[in-house]
Amino acid sequence: MQNLPLFVLDLAASFVLAAAASCRARSTGAHFSGAAVLACLAGMAAPLVRDGLLGYAAITLNQGEYLAACVCGGITGILIGQGSRAWFAFYWLDSLGLAFGAGIGAVKGVMAGLGPTGSIIVGVLGGLVGGLARDLCLGDMARAIEEDVYATAAAFGGMLALALLLFTNLAQWQSALCGAVLVLALRGMKKIKIA
Repeated sequence: MQNLPLFVLDLAASFVLAAAASCRARSTGAHFSGAAVLACLAGMAAPLVRDGLLGYAAITLNQGEYLAACVCGGITGILIGQGSRAWFAFYWLDSLGLAFGAGIGAVKGVMAGLGPTGSIIVGVLGGLVGGLARDLCLGDMARAIEEDVYATAAAFGGMLALALLLFTNLAQWQSALCGAVLVLALRGMKKIKIA
């Protein structure tokens, strides 16, 4: 593993995407086994699509750490989804998965040799695909379409991660994390506006 901190952030993204999916599924009455399967699907979707676009699809499948992160996230989400504050937890788990996916995707795009446009697109897709898979399987309206500060937040987070990586001396993982923080801040402002 050439970049352990970025790999750990990527595993965290899979964990929280899986937790968000199983939390949402369980809070709507899904059976725990169905919620667990959905968690694995949503958690694996982001790295599979991102790495597939970059030409490295088999890497994610050959690293059992991703599946382990999804299983652990799924169990966590199932437990959270049974509580009275499941919707609140889901919102922040989903936002965190979106944030990590966008920041990591943009950075990995640069690492693979893509230009700015391609890197941002990979970042946005890396952020969105886990939630899209979850919403599609649950029959929900996709948050990427329904919410105004969702795909936009992912795009801005990816742009910030890209700019920091290209124009500062920050490490790759630090650039990805800064992009993720921006996504969370934008989602947080949306949540405050709703409340």
